Amino acid sequence: MRPSGGGRVTEILIRPLLANFYPELSQFLQPLSGEYAGRREVLEAVPFRVGYGVEIGLLIDIYEKYGMQSLAQVDLDRRVHRNRSLPALSKMSFAILHTFFTKLQQQDIVSLEKELSSEFRLVKAREEEIFLKKEGFTFIERPPMITVEQYRRKRANIEKNNFSAARPDRLESRK
Repeated sequence: MRPSGGGRVTEILIRPLLANFYPELSQFLQPLSGEYAGRREVLEAVPFRVGYGVEIGLLIDIYEKYGMQSLAQVDLDRRVHRNRSLPALSKMSFAILHTFFTKLQQQDIVSLEKELSSEFRLVKAREEEIFLKKEGFTFIERPPMITVEQYRRKRANIEKNNFSAARPDRLESRK
């Protein structure tokens, strides 16, 4: 692992938050990389946040459900990412921060007096005028797949077929 650490949002926003609320998780160099893998049983059992909060949501949920021993990181050697503009990073940070504090509330680590906002205000400039542009966000968290009945039925069907194919002696007679 190279000591370069994470990107700008990681180093300015997420690493300090992890150090305060989840110190063990602050050792991950690129927690927002968008590059992750996992065992099906684990990924089926945790919710998935839609959008920029997916990485931090998965990291926190897997840590809370399975512990630090279930997490690892590897050096992929080469990472190809494009640098984003400051306004794009601001929007990204807003969504990630929303996910982070939602997770803190779900785990009863913090209690907020006000509901988290879904409206972001971005500073804009036009000629001599500086103003705030309001932008609404929709935050969606999909439930763990294993709790979705349609998925469970389909998976059970696939497993049944795979088991039968692997064990011809178990096939029911079609006569």
